Amino acid sequence: MKNKIIRKLIDVEIRLGFLHIPALGIELMPDRNSKISVAIDGKSSELTYNSTHKRIFGLTRWYKAHTVKVGDEVLIEKDGNRFILSFKDRAVESPTKEAETLIDISGLSSQAKGNIVEERIKELIVLQGQGLLNVYKPVSDTQGIDLIVIKNGIFQPIFLQIKGRFNVEERGQFIMRVNKKTFTPHHSYFVVGAYFNPRRLEIDENILLVPSDDVAKAPVVHTKQGERYNVTTSIVDSSRSRWAKYLIKKSELADKLIGKFEEIGKYIK
Repeated sequence: MKNKIIRKLIDVEIRLGFLHIPALGIELMPDRNSKISVAIDGKSSELTYNSTHKRIFGLTRWYKAHTVKVGDEVLIEKDGNRFILSFKDRAVESPTKEAETLIDISGLSSQAKGNIVEERIKELIVLQGQGLLNVYKPVSDTQGIDLIVIKNGIFQPIFLQIKGRFNVEERGQFIMRVNKKTFTPHHSYFVVGAYFNPRRLEIDENILLVPSDDVAKAPVVHTKQGERYNVTTSIVDSSRSRWAKYLIKKSELADKLIGKFEEIGKYIK
């Protein structure tokens, strides 16, 4: 039997000041509710252990003293009848990795994830459009079009392809890949890229709004699914990538689209 285990903290543990004992560590703990002797930061104290819920309580001050964050790891060691709690070296983790400790999204299909992001984008456009914009969804997306946006009084739609991501790369890079075979650039066709943060159950504040003509100028990568246009950028405000000029706040999306309708009006007059 191991005399030490590691627990990666989640949000509720930090907020309520307890430590959940994972299944691998149950054998180390008492089999009934009791007080346990614990050494923390070189100081001994007694804490309460709840055997029903497998939790050690009374850690709020310790968490606050160390400015604990989601994903930090606690090392639990047993030395005789005493437990020793300490933090492992805390590496900087991406927001996505923190989120995955809270919500397991591994069971969601790619289509389900895509639908979630499309719905968020649709809601943004309708709510922020204040009655000026309506959004429709094609019966099929064989042409890569996910949403069709109409402005009242203008019978020339804007077509959107939505590329949602539920994770970003280790350095915060957002990768957006577009199927070259089914992609036809047009002045009324745009690609929206959005990172959905599973921890907050919401898309990130910054999204991409890229004209299809410019997407078609992106590097092409070869994947198992075929050739894809590859757009890679950081989605933080300080981004300096070639795609940074297409970053907008999600609260600006409807206004940007209204502006695009005005531009399109020049083509159809």
